[in-house]
Amino acid sequence: QAAPESSPGVAAVHRMGLGPIQRAAMVVKCLQIALTMGLCMPSGGQDVSDACRSPEDTQLPCSRMKDVVADGVPLEGEAAALLQHGIRGSGRLGGGLGGGAGRQAAERLGWLTAGLPFKEAAVIRSPFTLTMSTVQLCAPGRGKSGEETCWFTRAYGAQNADTEIAVSVPGPTILVKPGETLDITLQNDLRWPDPECGALNLGFCRANTTNLHTHGLHVSAQYNFQDDVFVHVMPGEHHTYKIDLPAYHMGGTHWYHPHSHHSAAVQAGGGSFGAIIVEDPKGALPKEFEDMEEKVVMISLIDGSLIINANGVFGQPLLERMAMGHLWRSHGRSVNFPDIAVLVNGLYKPKMTIEDNNKWYRFRIVYGTVELVLSIFPWFSKHSTCEMQLLAKDGVYLHEAPRFVDRLYFAPGNRVDIAIRCKCVGKPPCSSHLVSAARRPEATPDETRAEVNRDLDAFEKLGEAEHHRAAAPGTGPLAGIEEATCEQDLLHFHIRAPAAAHHTVSLPLFAVHRPCNLVDLRRVPVPPPNQGRIELMNPIDFRFQYAHQLTGGEAQGWQMKSMNEGPLARLNVGEVYQWYLRGPEGSENDRNGISIHPFHMHVNHFQIVSLEDLGGDSNFYKVGDWADTLMHGSGQAMIKSQTDAFIGSQIFHCHLLDHEDTGMMAHFKVGGKEGAWWHAARLIDPKCYRDLHGVGFKILHHPFHLKVQPRFVLSKPGSNCHAACADHGGCQGRLPLGTGEEFHSVLRTMGVACSSVTESADEHAPSMLHGGACVQRKAAAATGHCGTIAKGVIRFCRCGGM
Repeated sequence: QAAPESSPGVAAVHRMGLGPIQRAAMVVKCLQIALTMGLCMPSGGQDVSDACRSPEDTQLPCSRMKDVVADGVPLEGEAAALLQHGIRGSGRLGGGLGGGAGRQAAERLGWLTAGLPFKEAAVIRSPFTLTMSTVQLCAPGRGKSGEETCWFTRAYGAQNADTEIAVSVPGPTILVKPGETLDITLQNDLRWPDPECGALNLGFCRANTTNLHTHGLHVSAQYNFQDDVFVHVMPGEHHTYKIDLPAYHMGGTHWYHPHSHHSAAVQAGGGSFGAIIVEDPKGALPKEFEDMEEKVVMISLIDGSLIINANGVFGQPLLERMAMGHLWRSHGRSVNFPDIAVLVNGLYKPKMTIEDNNKWYRFRIVYGTVELVLSIFPWFSKHSTCEMQLLAKDGVYLHEAPRFVDRLYFAPGNRVDIAIRCKCVGKPPCSSHLVSAARRPEATPDETRAEVNRDLDAFEKLGEAEHHRAAAPGTGPLAGIEEATCEQDLLHFHIRAPAAAHHTVSLPLFAVHRPCNLVDLRRVPVPPPNQGRIELMNPIDFRFQYAHQLTGGEAQGWQMKSMNEGPLARLNVGEVYQWYLRGPEGSENDRNGISIHPFHMHVNHFQIVSLEDLGGDSNFYKVGDWADTLMHGSGQAMIKSQTDAFIGSQIFHCHLLDHEDTGMMAHFKVGGKEGAWWHAARLIDPKCYRDLHGVGFKILHHPFHLKVQPRFVLSKPGSNCHAACADHGGCQGRLPLGTGEEFHSVLRTMGVACSSVTESADEHAPSMLHGGACVQRKAAAATGHCGTIAKGVIRFCRCGGM
């Protein structure tokens, strides 16, 4: 009710510099949220300005709200009509408006039972029926009344000839082998009503229409019985999928969830998901890994908030309301508990018993969520130590594994496979934890052991506290991203004496034989017709743009409001493509791209060929690694990918699924002959395979991965270092250049003659300006950002990977 000129919302709209149509659409979104949260009570067909009928029905008259948000932002013509007639109500839903500060104090998360024994989801093999239904979740009583709160959410059950699995969160784990067919009948047992989106299509609707996406599988999306997200299964209907895995499919960890446009977030975020394990063929891994005891760790969230927090995250009850669904309600009203809990296999801080004495375990970790990020590390206990070795990311083995990491990073949709072992400092038993937090307690050189112990004791309270949202990660590759980090103790380890003697195992370094669609592309030159730029737009503008060149040129795109939108580009099957992921070129948000939106691509994985080092822990993200979902604090990345075997639509989207539902999704159309593949893969890796007969591994006695000695490469005029270094091991930005003599040595090595040399703090330095004048970065400064572009300027790019 603040005066219009002092309204933060109005000021924010002014700062965005939006056009009148965009401003009106933004106001419409705000009003829709207000309506769904019970601020106004429109009757059928009633305009918002007439909706508020009595003081008890509203906290702020809708007409006054419209005046507040629109004042000082003149709207006329089509924009005014959009605002005037765009919002229609369908009855009051109740509830109230809160803010980010509404999160309760840490001690309030007593309603979930912590410390239950760790257990994995039931497993099932094809053929089977996967049922989308509802399951009741209950929170024990809290507050003075002590009354239990129960609500229903969507989840999966399954059955086949041998097994019947009850509806649960998470759903069953699907086991499949390379070359097999996933024969899944999806039965939608959800009920009508299932409201349509309406003329404005503000993002969330058809809450009970569903389908199935096998996230991470290299399978066809062409036909409606394959992994086709254009299929819609209405309430009461069923659809049979027959998803053929190629015989050369790499073993790996993946997951499944609904992907029906405009209801993906409300369904997947509410509990409809499960793991998919593509089993490694016999002999694909060294015995030490093949015989390792495995644990499937499915991490998810319960976000029961009826508010939008300071980071713009929608809680599940709010998403349910906005989609006009009927779940996440208790006693006729939407649930609204301000706590957010991270669950492991549907359990809150479960306890896993593991053995001491250097026993290794393989954890297959899936982050099956639609919001927030994780930064996971073993809790540095006074009584135990744990070690993690990275094996695979997003279901693809590293080019050489294992790789030591002390922290794991997850955006929604990511998977990580690790080998992990823990041991007691003294005699067992002892305990440890896996924790997600923006920063970890570190011992400083001048701290005494007692002071270190006090730090650890304070940090241990995280295990007793509720999850809360951090403002942002403190260091590392997720520093500066917009999505907040979950902070919670995730998994307790009870470390006991071994049942049998284990020898100290030093895990061998190995390289798996690779299928031809996953050979190393780092040194593969990509012709200009196969290069392009994918721009991830600003948070208020949920869409992609595409340009047919890495830098420069006009990028075009649109919101995907329906599944009838055309492709952003047409590709050929069986070729290699190179794409530059970034924010909109030439704007102040050019480096926001993947720091705001986790980029996910269907059908084909992509290889990271340039990614800026942000300092801190950079051992998790490496140039050369593969992914299907990428979020990084630098905001930009250069990637390469094969369009292998499958024609049809290749979907890509933001994996904050409320963004995707709102329209931040697009697709390429891949044409050609089904089954075609890039035969030059055999020139890069003669042992790459297209059937099961090629699987295997090689023990490495020393690291064999592609070694690119750091070197300087000249960019094209007006281009940047991501493009220049894409075939040379990636850009090494933000690294000290050294002394002036080192700079002159670089010039001599490259054979560059400068008409003059000056110092500058400009981000494009070191570089060559018009007329041959060279600019050296100031001695104390780092080299410029990899993605910096200056018109006509040739950049000296330090390449060589991370």
